[in-house]
Amino acid sequence: MRIAGIILILLGFAGLLFGRVPYQSTENVAQFGDLKMQVTEKKHFALPPLVSGAAILVGAVLVFAGSRKPAA
Repeated sequence: MRIAGIILILLGFAGLLFGRVPYQSTENVAQFGDLKMQVTEKKHFALPPLVSGAAILVGAVLVFAGSRKPAA
């Protein structure tokens, strides 16, 4: 559980620092037989800060829960 928590914390901080995830979208504009005309656009997916904060919080809970010793 600690490793998953650490990964969530790192991803949460990365989301806060960068805020957007880039990706490319390709669309067919026209097609004449075997000839295709395509357009590739660069787009960004905005990651809300609330999602990044929730990832940090859940990651911290997992790290804390993983470091506790079970009561005997």
